[in-house]
Formats: sequence, C-alpha cells, structure tokens
Amino acid sequence: SRRHTDRDQLLKHALSEPERRFATVEARFGFGGLFMSLPARWVSHPARLADAEYRPLQMATAARCGFTIPPSVITNRPDDARDFARSSSGVVYKATMHKLVSEDEQVKLVYTTPVKADAIGDRVAATLHLFQTNVPKSHDVRLVATGSGHVHGVAIRTDDPSGRQDFRVAYDSLTYEVTDVPGDVASACRVYLDALGLELGVFDFAVTADGAWWFLECGPGSQWAWLEDETGAPIAGSVADTLLGVAV
Repeated sequence: SRRHTDRDQLLKHALSEPERRFATVEARFGFGGLFMSLPARWVSHPARLADAEYRPLQMATAARCGFTIPPSVITNRPDDARDFARSSSGVVYKATMHKLVSEDEQVKLVYTTPVKADAIGDRVAATLHLFQTNVPKSHDVRLVATGSGHVHGVAIRTDDPSGRQDFRVAYDSLTYEVTDVPGDVASACRVYLDALGLELGVFDFAVTADGAWWFLECGPGSQWAWLEDETGAPIAGSVADTLLGVAV
C-alpha cells in the first residue's frame, strides 16, 4: 500500500542505520508489550513462543519427553566439529534459528546441508554451529499438535535426493498424505507442549525405512496451512478449537 511505501521510504532515507535499528526495536517492544498486556487466550503466548524457538531447549525438552534425537553437537570449536563429523557416517549442518540471510538486497535460505570433516574450516569459531548425524530417512512428517489434544500428521515424500535432505529445496516434487501417528509419538508431543507451555506445536520428524520417528525440531509458529490445502486434514478446525478452549 501507499502508506507502507511511504513508511519504508522514511525508514530507508530519513533515518540513519542506528536510528532505524532503534525505531525497529521500539516498535517491537511497544506493540509487543501492548499485545502481551491483553487478557486474551493465546495460541501460543508470545513469551512462550520466544522461549520455544531456542533449538538447544527444543532438543533437550524433546529428549526428556521421550523422542528419539539424532546425535548432535553444538560448538564453535572447529576441531570438535571435525571430530564429530569423522565419528559419524554422515553429518549435516543446520541453522539454530535464523534460516534467512539478507545480502545485497537478496534473501537466501540456509538449508540443511551435508558436510564432511575436511570441509569444516576455522570460520566455525566465529559463532555456534549445530552439526547433527544425518538420518537416512525414507520421508518427512510434519505433525501439528494442539493444546486441545488434536494431533495431525502429514507424510511428505519426494524422489528428489536434495528434497529428501531438505524438502524446502524441492517443493514442486513433493507429495503429501495424511499419516497415522504412533501412540508414543502423539503422547510425547502432548508432554512437550505442556513442558514448554505451548498451545500449538509444529513438529518435524524424519521417518526411516524401519518405521522409526526421529525428532528434528518443533516450530511453535511454523507453517501448516498448505498441508491442509494439500490433504484436507482439518488442522484449522483444531486450532480454532484450541482458541475457543474446546478439548478433544
């Protein structure tokens, strides 16, 4: 809209970079504080959402709740990263939070990427990195669990090797199918939501040929609507039940 264009031009040309950062933080905490002060039912509360985004917390909570977690290391020590890569038959690098990189007015995605020990350089020392054993999955499952007790699993399959590594690489090759969720997985999802005070969790699993479900992550606000469009799974209705306080 014209209003948004005018605002963006103001931020870009009328304010210095430090001033833009200040204005952005002021808006975030001003509007965010306003919303958080409302006596509303949240799915989920913003403070709980923020806490649940921390990948190490996700992994530790998932392990306590009974999920199977791939062997992992979070480190900024290049030698530790290389040792971990050598000790496994296959390792991937994953971003712990920000999966987008904006540079030269281009936005790039950070995908799950296989790495070998000799490719891990000393630049690892610049910040923490997550390296994880590469699960030889047959397909992915994105599972939506709600505080009202609903659990919906959608199997995501592809014949594209790069898409099987990270389905975001090859959306055009993906097929979707509602899938049964093992009882122990569904139970662990509910325990996980309770542990982190969430009313909604969007879980990603790698499923191997032997039927094992490996926990990858749980996005407290990740996308799910396209799964309903593709499969007809009544996810939106389940979220609405949670907003209304209707239990299963």
